[in-house]
Amino acid sequence: NWKIKQHAFSGGRETKKEQQELGADLEVDVSYQWMRFFLEDDDELEKIGQDYGSGSGEYWNTGKVKGRLIEILKELVAEHQERRATITDEEVRKWMAERSIVKNST
Repeated sequence: NWKIKQHAFSGGRETKKEQQELGADLEVDVSYQWMRFFLEDDDELEKIGQDYGSGSGEYWNTGKVKGRLIEILKELVAEHQERRATITDEEVRKWMAERSIVKNST
């Protein structure tokens, strides 16, 4: 949470005025680029890109974009942890067992 807000490179501008006039540079903004990969809702991604890229709307600044990314990543990690919790030691042993990748032609 804190690391993303403090360290993720932003394509946002230096001042509120510049951000509202010029919008963010989406090509260099790390949070937006991660959202392109992790956010499954294409309509929401398009809205965020439009807002942030124009410096207007709900996601006009980097703080809002980083906040949404944090929500997305928390959901992703929670889902992974839930799925991982259902895996048994037996399933792990089965997947980790050595298997021949050569098909016998007899």
